[in-house]
Amino acid sequence: MPIDSISRVALRWTPRGKRNRGRPKETWRRTVDRDLKTRGLTLQTAPTIAADRAKWRSLAVASSTRRRRED
Repeated sequence: MPIDSISRVALRWTPRGKRNRGRPKETWRRTVDRDLKTRGLTLQTAPTIAADRAKWRSLAVASSTRRRRED
């Protein structure tokens, strides 16, 4: 993935400033970090696994199965 691709920029972007009063402090990045952590991954190791389509597919299937059980 090129360094200036929109997906890479979005992944590394950190918002500045404060949120409005009453706004939850949950961000997309925190959600991704939490989801990866439950699978034993970090934001740094996930791209390596994503490059191996078989590993990524098995992770995605396991994740969707787990999510259905949690609901």
